Amino acid sequence: MVIFLAGFCLAEEILELSCSTDAQCLQFERGRCLNATCTCTARDSGQRVDCKPMEQKVTNIIGGHCPCHQDHAECNKKLEQCSCSSGFVPSEDKRRCLAEVVRLDERCEFHRQCQLADKFSSCHLSQNRCLCRSNFESHQGHCLAVLESSCVNDTDCGSCGALLCLPQLKKCGCAVNYVHNRNMTKCITGSDYGDGCDSSTACQLSLGSGGQCQDHRCACRSTHYPRKVPNAIPKEENAVDTNQLERIICEPIVPFGAYCRTNSDCQMHPLMAGESRPLPPTSSMECKWGECRCSAYHSVQDNQCVLESGGSIPTHLWIGLLIPISLILY
Repeated sequence: MVIFLAGFCLAEEILELSCSTDAQCLQFERGRCLNATCTCTARDSGQRVDCKPMEQKVTNIIGGHCPCHQDHAECNKKLEQCSCSSGFVPSEDKRRCLAEVVRLDERCEFHRQCQLADKFSSCHLSQNRCLCRSNFESHQGHCLAVLESSCVNDTDCGSCGALLCLPQLKKCGCAVNYVHNRNMTKCITGSDYGDGCDSSTACQLSLGSGGQCQDHRCACRSTHYPRKVPNAIPKEENAVDTNQLERIICEPIVPFGAYCRTNSDCQMHPLMAGESRPLPPTSSMECKWGECRCSAYHSVQDNQCVLESGGSIPTHLWIGLLIPISLILY
């Protein structure tokens, strides 16, 4: 038993596990400083594992060590790791930095790239281009809602509240800040969070692509959550009341492993149930090596980081602390 303990101590000395800050544990995979010792956890389960030195890769990836050779990538000098420059996001394999916002007919790889430019567009996977979704037509850089009404010129569309006659389809199209109703017979304004609705398009006009009409009320899809943001929108888009200082949008839920540059990228700002006041940002995740990972006393469940039972020191950390003590007592 004495030999075992000696080996245990020797291993810690070789790996230099003593620490005073988390920064000193960045040399290990998923390492953080707990009780003056670098502690490492498994990627998926959050269980404690033996610390291993971070693998130094010759070919850099986003989130890996500097130097950064990819286009639109930069080195975080403080952390000595690569991240995409502002306005860019990593590709799925994290070997390239892609434009975060992609306009119609431009090359894309993710739906969100297109939706940030126009909420009614998506990335056509076979063409890898941003295209308007069904029942919307591209016109002067925007996806306009299409009505069932046929037309020859713009004057034919005035009775249904449409803006113009779309030349390619010969059908009436709504203005940028309007969408069609459920029957596609007239143009209507958007509906705010919690307001009545008869189709999801009215909700999405105000809430974004994550909006959805549920039980005739505008809400967010299961993959999104309601977030209050400053009411700043382009002058040409008056889909919401600009007299209000804030508005609610549907923001994507941040999953475990999501790309990040700072800890704030891993935090969500949900609203309180039944109210319009935001809760304090959640701190269940933190940004490490370009990914959102579980913070202290949290573990992964269903791709989300949840607080360990009791909200105190996790069981796996107690076990890690008790094993050396039990060996000494034995």
